[in-house]
Amino acid sequence: MFRRVAAVLGAVALAGCTTPDPIAPSPSPTAAIQKLGYEAVALPSTAYGPGSLVTSVKGSGFASPLKLTYLCRPDFTNAPPPIIDTAASSEASREFNGTFKLDATALADLGISAGVSNVESVTMKFSNVKIEQLAFDDLATIRSQLGPVCADLVESFKKKSIAYQTKGAIRADVVYTANFKRGASAEVKSLVIESLKASFGGSVQSNSNSSIQGNGLYYGLLLVKVE
Repeated sequence: MFRRVAAVLGAVALAGCTTPDPIAPSPSPTAAIQKLGYEAVALPSTAYGPGSLVTSVKGSGFASPLKLTYLCRPDFTNAPPPIIDTAASSEASREFNGTFKLDATALADLGISAGVSNVESVTMKFSNVKIEQLAFDDLATIRSQLGPVCADLVESFKKKSIAYQTKGAIRADVVYTANFKRGASAEVKSLVIESLKASFGGSVQSNSNSSIQGNGLYYGLLLVKVE
């Protein structure tokens, strides 16, 4: 009897000392983008798609998340319509299936500060995920048809090894939904949604007082150096 009680007490003591399993981190859209071989864009938008001639914002480099600026206006580069890679798009859709979360740190990285202390997280739901790309001859044709000012500029940045061209991109429609802490006022919710909306260029439509939808935004880019 004594041995049986001792065994039970020992089991209880071991159970009390057992470290609980850590909570698995929320899936990261950046991790999905990098798994597909692309670099994440700091601020998803309709800018810098396939064929664009770009360089980094001064001092930011070309590491994820990319912070870019145009070398030449895209409306003057005469880029052809991108090729949609059906197989790669299916793979990307699988990687972006489900819901992703942005915590306070990620929101701060996007420059969102208004009312963020009242937000638990922002969830992201991707749809219509596509892989767009151009062939290398398309990129060469774009460069061969540049006007003199743009061509000189590209040549100048090329000599510094900071002239790049977008070869491929991950494009998607995304719904961002803010999950607010209890007691957040309607005014705070409106501030957060407006901050989210202001953070994304291109086609962004407001859906409600807790979510927005961005249509056709680029989330990952594949850049090639102009040689």
